[in-house]
Amino acid sequence: MAPTESRAAVTVNFGKDQFFTLGVGVRAQYLSKDPAATPSNSSAASASDLRVYMGAQFHKYVKATLNLERLRDGNWNVLDGILQVEPWKAFNIWGGRMLTPSDRSNLDGPYFLSTYAFPIVSQYPGAWSGRDDGLAVWGKLMKDHFRYVAGVYRGHNWQRDASNRGEHPLFAARLEYNFLDPEPSPAYYTASTYYGKADILAIGLAGQYETDGVGTAQQKGDYKAWNIDGLFEKKIGPDARYGVYTLEGAYYQYYTDGVKDIAAGHGQHSPDYGNVGGINDGTAFLASTAYLIPYKLGWGRIQPLVRYQQFRFKKDMYGAGHPKTTQFDAGANYVMDGHNLRFTFDYVRYKPMGTRASNAFLLGMQFQY
Repeated sequence: MAPTESRAAVTVNFGKDQFFTLGVGVRAQYLSKDPAATPSNSSAASASDLRVYMGAQFHKYVKATLNLERLRDGNWNVLDGILQVEPWKAFNIWGGRMLTPSDRSNLDGPYFLSTYAFPIVSQYPGAWSGRDDGLAVWGKLMKDHFRYVAGVYRGHNWQRDASNRGEHPLFAARLEYNFLDPEPSPAYYTASTYYGKADILAIGLAGQYETDGVGTAQQKGDYKAWNIDGLFEKKIGPDARYGVYTLEGAYYQYYTDGVKDIAAGHGQHSPDYGNVGGINDGTAFLASTAYLIPYKLGWGRIQPLVRYQQFRFKKDMYGAGHPKTTQFDAGANYVMDGHNLRFTFDYVRYKPMGTRASNAFLLGMQFQY
């Protein structure tokens, strides 16, 4: 029911094709940063994410999703609020707040990445956590090997002194083809590892466009972005006897029509609120690889992983030389129940544009039920 692969902790049936589901998701972390990087980069433990998943079906073809997320200031925000009309597998209509068509990482969400930290190169705008308010159509064709989604949304920089003021919508679409097994994920959502549930070779292409989507009210430009991403995951030997190998990559192009966007979260009491600012003109890519060791250690299995990311800014907008931000991750997941119960240890080396590199160690845990 919910646009996740998490389990429903509670299911209440009201009749034929009528039921309600309830679940939860929790992520917590300890992050130790290089104290020489910035004064604020001290070690800290935090509950970085708390979500409540709710779903309902009222009719054979009519469903609804309401997912809530607790913010860092203690308030709650609507993560997903979707009315779902799903008459056929090949054509469905969703309306409300939802993930926009974009790259694999954004459609994974934080719980279904292969790594713990969300990638820095995935910079598609959203009102909250990659979501926006709008209307979308999606479907699965060719025995679920081909998936598509397209939609129109409220859009970016709708604030009065920003570029859009709510006048122009955001258009977004994504196409994906699975050459091996279909991805075992719901709707048009994705994951960056399935821990050997299927052999995956998936290629996706996504794009977004919004007139006057970037800049200020005085200096505005059109926002355009596209990316291509791929996931290869293969069980080695019968029934993954020799483990599971994973390889993921993505390439991005972001365009701001020659103008600098307004600062992220401009006019909001926190950058977490509002779909305003923060889009950079440039190109980016990520590459990651992982291997799920077939032997159990205690209650779970270990999945070592490595990821590299780079965002290269447009030179005439962000300075001469090589204006880029990079991040390297190396660590391992301890997988006890797939994405529903997993621990992660990660070493991170982060090099922002124009400043020195910093090092961090992260210990993260996620639980869904």
